[in-house]
Amino acid sequence: METPDIVLFFGRFHPIILHLPIGFLLLAFLLELLSRLEQFKMYRPAVGLALLLGAASAFVAAVLGYMLAQGGGYGDELLGLHQWLGIATVVLAVIAYVLYLQRNKRENPALDKTYVSALSVMVLVLMGAGHYGGSLTHGSDYLTQYMPNPLRKIAGLPEKESKEAKPITNLEEAVVYAEIVHPILDSRCVSCHNPDKKKGELMMHTAEALLAGGENGDIFVPGDPETSEMLVRVHLPEEDEHHMPPDGKIQLTDEQITLLSWWIAQGASFDKTVAQLEVDEETQSVLNTLVDPNANKTEVEILLASEITPADEQLVNGIQQRGVMIMPLAEEVHWLQVNVPRSASADSLMSELSKAAEQITWLDLGNTKTTDEALKVLSQFKNLTRLHLENTKVTDSGLSAISELPYLEYLNLYGTKVTDEGVQQLAQMKNLRRLYLWQTEVTKQGATQLQEANPNLEINLGVEDWNAVKADSAVALR
Repeated sequence: METPDIVLFFGRFHPIILHLPIGFLLLAFLLELLSRLEQFKMYRPAVGLALLLGAASAFVAAVLGYMLAQGGGYGDELLGLHQWLGIATVVLAVIAYVLYLQRNKRENPALDKTYVSALSVMVLVLMGAGHYGGSLTHGSDYLTQYMPNPLRKIAGLPEKESKEAKPITNLEEAVVYAEIVHPILDSRCVSCHNPDKKKGELMMHTAEALLAGGENGDIFVPGDPETSEMLVRVHLPEEDEHHMPPDGKIQLTDEQITLLSWWIAQGASFDKTVAQLEVDEETQSVLNTLVDPNANKTEVEILLASEITPADEQLVNGIQQRGVMIMPLAEEVHWLQVNVPRSASADSLMSELSKAAEQITWLDLGNTKTTDEALKVLSQFKNLTRLHLENTKVTDSGLSAISELPYLEYLNLYGTKVTDEGVQQLAQMKNLRRLYLWQTEVTKQGATQLQEANPNLEINLGVEDWNAVKADSAVALR
């Protein structure tokens, strides 16, 4: 049997009226507490009036709430809890008012204790009714949605997850529904279409719920976005009562509508990836905005694109006065490149340079008298990406410090005394791309072994030797 419109009309006043009993009943509780203090005892007569008004308005709110519930669209469990707690609030408010009147007629400690207990329980039940009412309207996690993680941990709740779509690292392999469509629906539609609040008997929190549709049937027609109900409603004027999301809710962006239309037009698959669907130029441009901008960058590129605090200006000036070239890597960045001249003592300079280790990303010690002793502090230069040590006195023992540089991409050891055994310390440096070992004691066999450990590494032993290394490595990797 269809609910009469007049019932639904009056039911819509429930959200307006329900604030009255909350205010009156909480006021009655507060006045009762204050009136027990000598300086505030004059407020005691006002407690009865607040209780009476609270009980009356709670009754009206309960009746209107029952009318509103006849329209459907709410989860049975939450609705039942809210409804019975609301009724219990009315009953307790009436009981508290009657006990208040009896307490005022005669002094009776037991009666007073019962009255205070009823009043206290009424407040607790009122808070429960309000909580579940808010959950019906805004979702079951409304109260805890923005709770900080430390508090969530104390309350035994899982850490909160953002509803915003996470950047996609591989667009071609992204599952369209799971990684593109669902995040849109989760952020714009699920708050009104979930197990606790089923507007139009529709839930949109899972693929199964979407396929089940709502009270008007299917909400999308695979391959036909123009007749799909979910998009028809999105395109209605915002003032239209059937427009979705409803007025007052955050609306879908043009880009989100484009993606939903494309998904439906391509058959509304729940398991296909982007690569398995046809993508037009407009949709592709929108999809590109979902990709993590760092997805195809190396760790070194990400590092150099990040912000870094500037080095101490006085320190930089002091180093420059010693004949060292130290300057920004590019305009408007704080990364530094350093070139130590042949005449300078690298061993004595390294301790001073280490004070700017965070900012130095290019370091040229080539053709200086640098020894393994100077490299002992090199592990502090964690952001180093290029290191020149050609024609220095560095040996295998100095390479241990170099192996601790996580972002090192370029290393020149030309003309040093490093050997096969020493360079194997560099095998785990995953960002190392170019290594110069010409005129060292490293053999083709040692270079091949290193190449096998890091196939992305280009080792330069001289043109003839390098070709042999590549050939040997290719055979070994087959």
